[in-house]
Amino acid sequence: MVVEILLDLTLAVLQLVLAVALALFAITLALNVLDRTTKGINEFEELKNKNLAVGIYIAGILVAVGNVIGQAVSGISKSVVPGGFNLGALIGGLVQLFIGLPLALVIVVWAQNRVYSWLVKAAEKLPGVDIKEFSVEAELKRGNTALAVLLFGTFVAISLVLSQGIAFLSEPIASAITRLFG
Repeated sequence: MVVEILLDLTLAVLQLVLAVALALFAITLALNVLDRTTKGINEFEELKNKNLAVGIYIAGILVAVGNVIGQAVSGISKSVVPGGFNLGALIGGLVQLFIGLPLALVIVVWAQNRVYSWLVKAAEKLPGVDIKEFSVEAELKRGNTALAVLLFGTFVAISLVLSQGIAFLSEPIASAITRLFG
């Protein structure tokens, strides 16, 4: 009985370590993608200069990625349960991760472009607004916190919906694998 308890506690710690490792991987990847997609902003220089708008923008991206990755970690964690190992659940969780993470990053970039298009269309209707001078990157560099909060909310809202879609990928995959190999 003591051995089983220790094994269960060891599994819990391993699941936590795996979750932290996946979170760090996802954050690193998200920051690298962000750096490549925002050529006009040196995010870390802006943060060093205490640009709150850029901080809010980056936080929105990280929260969005975390929402989606959290579902993948949950799927992977289901594979290692006290008293057993479920290969189907592991594969399903990995599929969640490898579909969810790139999808989250693509959706964040897409959402930013959609918000930009929406803002430009709205601004075209306002008298005295020069559309040619509007750029998301330039506005963030100027410290436009209103735009940053709008992007943050967009990223989080989309990621919450996306994470729910990703959440249910592992179960049918695990079931199919169990039927094939079980």
